[in-house]
Amino acid sequence: METYEFRVRPYQEADLADCTTCLYESFFTGPISKEDRLFLQEYIQVLLEKCNFTFVAENNSKKVVGFICGKYSPEFDKKLANTYATKKHYGVWCRMFFRFYLKLYKLSDAFKTQFDGFFAQLQERDAKSFGKCDLELVALCSMVDYRKGLGTALLNQFLSKAQADKADTVRLFTNTLASYQFYDKRGFHLVASKPFQDGSENKSFVYEYSLKGRPL
Repeated sequence: METYEFRVRPYQEADLADCTTCLYESFFTGPISKEDRLFLQEYIQVLLEKCNFTFVAENNSKKVVGFICGKYSPEFDKKLANTYATKKHYGVWCRMFFRFYLKLYKLSDAFKTQFDGFFAQLQERDAKSFGKCDLELVALCSMVDYRKGLGTALLNQFLSKAQADKADTVRLFTNTLASYQFYDKRGFHLVASKPFQDGSENKSFVYEYSLKGRPL
């Protein structure tokens, strides 16, 4: 039986392509065109650079198969909230937002349909239901390795970082279309839930993890 081990380390710019693949394989299916991948890579780059820190996990073959990001609240620590581990590429930001909102990306029909659904899910998060916390767990995306201890390895590194920075509360946004049970089993508790605005049976969730009193 093969043993899976994951090396978790800080994100590097060279990891961007693999992180793009992780997100695609987690939320999308079917073929992806060159233009689809370019858009998704620019989308991921903006996401990672808006976060204060990102960790990636490598599998036995030294391939990045997952990543996790953190974003500090200014109310918790202004210095941390204004410190970024990843260099920002504002030119990419401007190009991505300009092309996206003016619908200038030549996306394939199949990918565009799926991305529109993915983006609609993200819009379910609102500040009122999310509430306040010290640190937001922004993204945990991985491919098939997530059932082999990948998610746990990334989450443990994330929580160690949070505790070292003296954060007490960590929150994340997820929904019934994602693997929210993962957080149920790892000490997170549900603090808010809300039906999707589209009238479907899906719900969005906010989970919180308290680091108060937990040993390092």
